[in-house]
Amino acid sequence: MIFGLLLIGLFFQYCHSPVTRSEKETIVVKINTQKPILNYSDDFVGLSYETKQLLPDKNGVHYFRSDNKALLNMIKTLGVKNIRIGGNSVDAASIAIPDEKDIHSFFKFAKVAGVKVIYSVRLKDGEPKSAQRIAKIIYKNYADVLESFSIGNEPGYYKDYDVYVAKWTAIRDAILKVYPEAVFSGPDQNPDAERLKKLVNDFGDSKGRLVQISQHNYPFGCSYKNYKEHDVSKLIPIEADKAREKMLTDSIYCLYNEIWQGMLDAVDSTALSFRLSETNSYWFSGLKGASDSYASALWGLDYMHWWASHGAAGLNFHTGDTTGGDIVLPCRYAVFVSDKDKYEPKPLAYGIKLFSIGGVGQSLPIEITSASNKNIVAYANKVNNDELFVTLINKEFKSSKNSEVCIKLNQSILPKIKMLSLNATNNDIAADFAGITLGDEHITNQGIWNGQWTVLPDNCIEKNKIFVSIAPASAMVLNIKSMKY
Repeated sequence: MIFGLLLIGLFFQYCHSPVTRSEKETIVVKINTQKPILNYSDDFVGLSYETKQLLPDKNGVHYFRSDNKALLNMIKTLGVKNIRIGGNSVDAASIAIPDEKDIHSFFKFAKVAGVKVIYSVRLKDGEPKSAQRIAKIIYKNYADVLESFSIGNEPGYYKDYDVYVAKWTAIRDAILKVYPEAVFSGPDQNPDAERLKKLVNDFGDSKGRLVQISQHNYPFGCSYKNYKEHDVSKLIPIEADKAREKMLTDSIYCLYNEIWQGMLDAVDSTALSFRLSETNSYWFSGLKGASDSYASALWGLDYMHWWASHGAAGLNFHTGDTTGGDIVLPCRYAVFVSDKDKYEPKPLAYGIKLFSIGGVGQSLPIEITSASNKNIVAYANKVNNDELFVTLINKEFKSSKNSEVCIKLNQSILPKIKMLSLNATNNDIAADFAGITLGDEHITNQGIWNGQWTVLPDNCIEKNKIFVSIAPASAMVLNIKSMKY
């Protein structure tokens, strides 16, 4: 709390005389409030879980259950609107397929949580009758909760596309026999632009019932140098300090763009949407010291805005206490992890929370000019024509100097602008969850957050300009109401 108050003190000190600041010394963020680009999806914020998470624990207790208050609080507090069930365990022969009790427990939870579900059924050595049994339960009881079915996970094990399609079609047809209105997403695999196009061409119409292409993405690569090693005790992790820095570099946008272009080309001239149904930082369950560090909060916030502003229907961050199918590892990139009846929020949870606040409505065009810090990222969103959210992310972590930002709108501004800031102790990107605050408060292990907005003094505003000072390795959302449109 003391650290947060010091930051606010510095902020007010700067705002005391903004007119003395020359735009040549600041980062200028120009926003056109009158030309919205696209709508952010209402269910953009998603989580992805292994199918095995639906199975009861050794005491017969389900993780997903409608009376799990702390987990429900966490889902709602973070703004999660979509849950995908799948992962490697959906196709792992060593892991049981959820039975009727498991499915009821999960979907009752989903209904209370207010989320839509992408439910994966087994493809590899899967039986159409098994998928049909699951579909029948969902159709009879939870059709209003299901968004789509997905068939299999990362089906690259079928090298022959025709073999894959034959097996995919057999399961799809079995589902349609008991759930005539069912729709599907897929192929739920790592980037493969060619297969995406083929699947859309073959099934992307009313007859094929494919309504969304889904892809996986772990942009920073593998957590381990020797990932083919099956003895997990012998795995050698990559260097965490370099990995954290990589998460905050601009070079990764080129990879985002390449993957985005492949998905966009596949759905071109169709009504299909596209979604990253499984994603996170480093694959193979994440990297200790990086995926679970404060760097992941800043990365996750930027990552979500980038994809939302490029038209994605949503991102589902893979999470859980453990992840994997036949090879199981502790989940280092988890959004939160369980401890009996409590759920410990990890740094990524803070980035997701801040996105759920500012990542709403319509995106607006932004132009950034800077003579100093090149690591400022900005996004603007317009809501109901009379409210604006501006997200600023300072990915500079090697300097101790604040960056001065001038936000320029193309029309006059009224007062009562509010700010919400994301910070870590000493601006340390290696900080763990205990050192992170949003609005000077932590997210509790019961899923409660009581962070406070700060009202900016009127002298931070000058006609159509807002002056703010943003600390290294931090982020903020500004809420601007009563705009004169």
